[in-house]
Amino acid sequence: MTRRVDGYALGTFSDGNGEFAGLVSGDRVMPLEAATVRDLLDEWESVRDRLPERAATLADGGGRPLAELAVRAPVMPRQIIQAGANYRSHVAEIVLSGREPDDTRSDEELRREAETMMDEKTRTGSPFFFSGLPAAICGPDDDVLLPPESAKVDWEVELTAVIGKTAHRVPRERVMEHVAGFTVCNDISARDLQFPPEHRPLGGDWIRAKNRPTFLPTGPFITPVEVLGDYRERAITLDLNGERKQSDVPANLLFDVEAIIAAASTATTLYPGDLVLTGSPAGNGGKWQRWLGPGDVVEAGISGIGVQRNTCVQEPR
Repeated sequence: MTRRVDGYALGTFSDGNGEFAGLVSGDRVMPLEAATVRDLLDEWESVRDRLPERAATLADGGGRPLAELAVRAPVMPRQIIQAGANYRSHVAEIVLSGREPDDTRSDEELRREAETMMDEKTRTGSPFFFSGLPAAICGPDDDVLLPPESAKVDWEVELTAVIGKTAHRVPRERVMEHVAGFTVCNDISARDLQFPPEHRPLGGDWIRAKNRPTFLPTGPFITPVEVLGDYRERAITLDLNGERKQSDVPANLLFDVEAIIAAASTATTLYPGDLVLTGSPAGNGGKWQRWLGPGDVVEAGISGIGVQRNTCVQEPR
């Protein structure tokens, strides 16, 4: 697909002879000295201030044409931390869809109760986390493999923070000092494998449901914090075969990026290049009772960062 970057961003590219880290601005890419983007992020404090000047040279026709390069997942993280049920719209949707058959409350009553519950959770609670596996990552243009064991493969577009400085027990007010930038992830999930009856008393089966190969399309680029501006007002969307299924803004997160990373860094240590997914808005497959099938095209995007375009293919048995 055709891409163009306002400002500048980081990415991983292939020219057919190998992959390399690059700085992209407009429709041009400058190969960087670092072997990988994660190597670059390991030195982020000394690198970030030099990027605007280097990006300016691309406006004069320097570098290589973006259109001639394949775009890969921008970074291979050490760790992936994911926040679940973190958009107000999504939680309300879960409450409505989970209504018991004998529940006589109206949709509006359920929504009001959900809002009250969410307000209380924001005041007194904490984000819900689970971990992902880097082996699930694929690029922004790669095919998504649909496993034969599942008939209910779902989508979830998510704003994703990329760590640029080691973080442990970071207070909320200093979180953004540890964030290099943001990218797009699509948390593909096999819903019928997520809570199998034999394991339900132990919780969800996150490996089988969410961490299969190609189940985490990532990219196209990492947009630095200073380029993106206020992440809260960025439009986050997902289209299935050209039909809008998800649309929201991160201002509607229950726990914002600062709260999520502060909490995650209390539980563990985050390292440069790690991905922190912030949750997905309403509108995934359960709402529409529509699941991914062979030939479906999923476009997940966030304004100021870019769009992924992944085609679903059936994985052979």
